[in-house]
Parts: sequence; structure tokens; C-alpha cells
Amino acid sequence: MTEFIEVARQAAYQAGEFLLSNLDGVREIRCKEEGPRNPYSQVDTGAESIILKAINDTFPEHSFISEERGRKDTFSDYTWVVDPLDGTINFIHKYRNFGVSISLLYREDIILGVVYNPVMDEMFTAVKGDGAYLNGRRIQVSKTRKLEESLLAAGFPYDRHSEAFSISVKHFVRLARDSQAIRRDGSTALSLCSVACGRYDGFCVAGNELWDYAAGILIVTEAGGRVTDFRGKPFHLNNRNEILASNGNIHRIMLESFRDERAR
Repeated sequence: MTEFIEVARQAAYQAGEFLLSNLDGVREIRCKEEGPRNPYSQVDTGAESIILKAINDTFPEHSFISEERGRKDTFSDYTWVVDPLDGTINFIHKYRNFGVSISLLYREDIILGVVYNPVMDEMFTAVKGDGAYLNGRRIQVSKTRKLEESLLAAGFPYDRHSEAFSISVKHFVRLARDSQAIRRDGSTALSLCSVACGRYDGFCVAGNELWDYAAGILIVTEAGGRVTDFRGKPFHLNNRNEILASNGNIHRIMLESFRDERAR
């Protein structure tokens, strides 16, 4: 695990430096099948190449799932999950909230997570069973117990016509009423890390992809938080369309808010 985490950290750092060096440059923007709400650029693919080279140079026998290149299956028990730029729209608009997310699966278990925020030079790391860390210092979720005293965050899927988007909007409105305040930062990975280190008390999103949150989920749970779907079922790789992450103390209250909203 020492070699795994070191390769992931270095790859995330190098990719983050590449992103920063290209933040103010001119770039060609292209769109995926969802249209202009899901753009990418040569910066995304450039950062991805840096990460995949670092992984392949050390672990050529491992599989990977990456946002831009898709899946490479070597039939290994180990699969790297890579998001080279989580927060692409933020990056394109030079809004300084984006990061690099790398995780490692052993079969269907997330065993390692690294999220790097190059703007703040913050490296979040976690190895299963060994806690969560920010720049080498151990972190824990907040102790907030009341929803009305909680600062929350939410995310939305790209497809505005999907059921996931409709659910997300309803939950956002409900939590905006019930919480102290709610934010939408545009980076699932960084929002999850903010739950892990106590900046947020909870976060919810539906319709995202595995590379958006695999690393962040492990970091939250290793920091003492809880992650389920919107009905309270534990997170599983095969059932990952809904993510509710919290400090654990307000989890039941958030689930009750969601249940009440469904009943309306």
C-alpha cells in the first residue's frame, strides 16, 4: 500500500501542477454527448495522460477506468479510477475550485483514495483502515448534530432531463430550507473532502460517475463519516447512482428530509 499511495500522490500532484500551469491559457473546448453542460478540453486529456503514465509505468498489469479514455481491462484484481479534472466547468471559467481524483479498487472494494486541490495545495489521502489525511495530518468529520446548524453542499448531474436531476433539485430546495446554509461548488470530489475535514457537515449528489466520487467516499468514511444512498442503503459499487455523505450525526435527519420530500 505504501507504493500504491506514493504513486497516486505523485501522479495527482503532477497533474495538478499541469492544470494550474494551463489555467489562464487559451484552449479548445469540446463537448461530450450531453452537450455544452459536459465539456472537456486538451487540458483534461493532458492531465489524464500524466496520471495514467505514472500508474502504467509502475503497475502495467493493473486495469483502469478513466473519465476521458474509458476502461482498460487487464483482468487484474486491481483497478485504478481516475478523474484528471473534477470541476471542468469551473476550470474553463477560471473559477478556482477543481481537483484531481484518483482511487484504487481491489475487486469491488475501494482501498485507496487521493484528491488533490492544486489551487490550495491540499492533498487529501486515505487508505482503507488507516484513517484520512490532509497534507499528512489526520482529519475527522464535524460533530454538528442539528440540521439547522449544518453547512451542507449538493451536486447535480449533467442531464437536466433525468430523474436524478429532478431529485437533486427537490433535495436542494428542501435542504436549503432545513439547514443553516447550502452550497454548490461544482466539484464532487472536493465537496466530499470538505465533509471529511469538517468544512461541510453533509453532501448529496445523484447521477454522477464512479470517477467523480470513489476517492472522496473512502476519504469521508476513513474520516469517521457515513455514506449511503438516498434511502439509507450502504454505498456499493454496483448501486452508485445516489450519494449521501455526512458526519454521521445528521445522516438520519437528512434521510428523513428526503423521505418527507418523496411523500409530497
